[in-house]
Amino acid sequence: MAAQRNYDLDALRGLAALSVAVGHCATAIGGVGPALRMTIETAPDATLQDGVFRLLHIVFHADAAVIVFFVLSGLVLSRSLRSRDDGIVAYIVRRTFRLFPVAAASALIIGYLTPASTWSQILGASILYDTSLNGVLWTLQIEVWGSLWVYAAATGRRIHPALFYAFVAATIAVSYFDHRPVPLFMSAFALGAIIDDLPATVITRVAAVLGLVALMTADFMLGQGFAMRCWQMAGAVCVVAYISRNSIWLTANRFAHFLGRISYPFYLLHLAGALIVAKLGVRSLDLNPFSLFAVYSVTSIAIAIALAWITHLAVEVPGMAMGEKTRRLLAAPRPAPKVA
Repeated sequence: MAAQRNYDLDALRGLAALSVAVGHCATAIGGVGPALRMTIETAPDATLQDGVFRLLHIVFHADAAVIVFFVLSGLVLSRSLRSRDDGIVAYIVRRTFRLFPVAAASALIIGYLTPASTWSQILGASILYDTSLNGVLWTLQIEVWGSLWVYAAATGRRIHPALFYAFVAATIAVSYFDHRPVPLFMSAFALGAIIDDLPATVITRVAAVLGLVALMTADFMLGQGFAMRCWQMAGAVCVVAYISRNSIWLTANRFAHFLGRISYPFYLLHLAGALIVAKLGVRSLDLNPFSLFAVYSVTSIAIAIALAWITHLAVEVPGMAMGEKTRRLLAAPRPAPKVA
């Protein structure tokens, strides 16, 4: 029997996607200097404008939201494989239909809005190979590797739990020595995969609040580096673990659930909203940086939500349905040959 869907986790993914969008707006208006990279050591020398935009980056932390994506995928994919496993081929087919149709649709839209784009870039973005057209696609490349990691881990768990935990430990150990994106972020999938094994005594509201603080302030307190990533991942685990077992208003309201439904196309298509806003001349308005940020954020996000909803209905839902239909065909037992 398939596991019951947790809509609060979907909502958390949607809110994380919104955080990425707002964070990117803050970068577009506030710049990539002190407003983005400020730490507790450099804060005393910051201007008021840089300080406000740095606070926006903490509250709407695009980088931390990506870690939440990875931990969520580790948890949700592990749960789906515990309740049903039709084999590696069916799993890959289902994930392919889940990820690539929306990626292709977003590549076409963004390519159309970017006059300098080439068909090579559009094709590369459609298959998650080329990130030059849409910078956020690097996270989808990690997602593909993470999907394979989760299947390998789930297979190990079915053989023997000790093999699963050895695989998790090895993954975390590798990330300690190899800080390249794929080895490093597989630890986030690994931590997500063990959330359901955590005792209820450690999954508390206090732990979730402390985890959220660690998640959002790690780069401000520690600066860039491996230690910062460790704090982010630990914080993301605390937050995801709590939401996986508790419903709170932030993830239980209708808007959050709506964002959860369209989170994937919204995540990919906020750039399209930003490009449309740029064509409308919003960034050239004679406004102070804070007002410009507000106008730019609201308009680009509103356009992206509209595009995401259309893409969700026209591409994502049919794609998932096709993936599920194909999975069932692959999983269906073949009739035994008749003996003459």
